[in-house]
Amino acid sequence: MIYGLRTKSATGVVELDENSFTVRIIYSALIPKSAGRFVDISIPEVEPEKYSAVCVPVAPYNTSGQSWDAICFIPEVTLGNVRVWFGNRQSNDGPLGTATQRLLVMRYK
Repeated sequence: MIYGLRTKSATGVVELDENSFTVRIIYSALIPKSAGRFVDISIPEVEPEKYSAVCVPVAPYNTSGQSWDAICFIPEVTLGNVRVWFGNRQSNDGPLGTATQRLLVMRYK
């Protein structure tokens, strides 16, 4: 190992080193439903090959059962940008996300 961090268990087994798969959150924000089908968020360093994104609910789902209206936020990572779709990006039909969600953009190795 030339440089880096190596973590070992109590028995001396390497559990984390410079070759381990890791994920780091590089951006986190609340995304409310806004006008239109999507919102673009500029994050200059992102690229689809090394970054991923997910939207997670910040409040309980509708009490009348799982509501597609509340959960249909779909993030798309492009070069220097993350686009959050409020529903199916291939169709204008179908459910549209309406509840605020947290966008997490992650870099993975």
